[in-house]
Amino acid sequence: MHKIPFFISNLVSCFIYGKKNRHKWRGKINVFLFYPKIARFIRRVYGIKKIKTIHFVRQITLNRVVCVVNDKYYVKIFRNVSVEQLKNFEFLLNYVADRLDVVVPRIYADDSVPMYVCVAVAGMDVYDFDKDFVLKNEDKILNQVTNIICQLQAIDVNDIPENNRFMDSMQVRTKERTPKKRRRVLAHFDLNETNLLFDSDLNIVAVIDWDTLSIAQNPDTDMTIFMKYWDRYKKKNKK
Repeated sequence: MHKIPFFISNLVSCFIYGKKNRHKWRGKINVFLFYPKIARFIRRVYGIKKIKTIHFVRQITLNRVVCVVNDKYYVKIFRNVSVEQLKNFEFLLNYVADRLDVVVPRIYADDSVPMYVCVAVAGMDVYDFDKDFVLKNEDKILNQVTNIICQLQAIDVNDIPENNRFMDSMQVRTKERTPKKRRRVLAHFDLNETNLLFDSDLNIVAVIDWDTLSIAQNPDTDMTIFMKYWDRYKKKNKK
């Protein structure tokens, strides 16, 4: 049943001109159609009495919609993910959150619709800072990213309780290319500059958007991904 709103919004968007406009209105329609379920979910999890606002943030491809409720609660709705998969993801991410020095948003998955909610995390986006200031502190940022990756990799995937709840269905995103076995590690898989939140001194206070959290067979995966995005960021900031 949860796929019906996506079907309706995708159908309606076919009559809207322009790719950006289609994405925008597809997302808004989905938020409108899911409104009762979102409101019920938020009230149940956080016990709030009144839903003042639900704003559409973005629609990611055709499969995910992000909205913010009361300017505080972020909700992400999925089309091609099951409730059981999200429950397993909730368990894993909250397990990881307790083992990192930076803030990781604690999520709660719904029992009937594949969506989760978390409270907005305090911090500034890298694009909130002066470009030259960021690049002067590049080594500081890279050292912090390296430390976060090391903490994540220090979590032994074989020691996670109730391993069988998610291990069989978890995607191993990097494949072995040599006969030599490598250590399997947890990886963020979307570690880019926009998913880091900073304080005013460019200390990383939080890492967000963990939807792609999975197992990698190459310990260099997260750093390789980050450096690709970081190099793109630096090129954007060239005068």
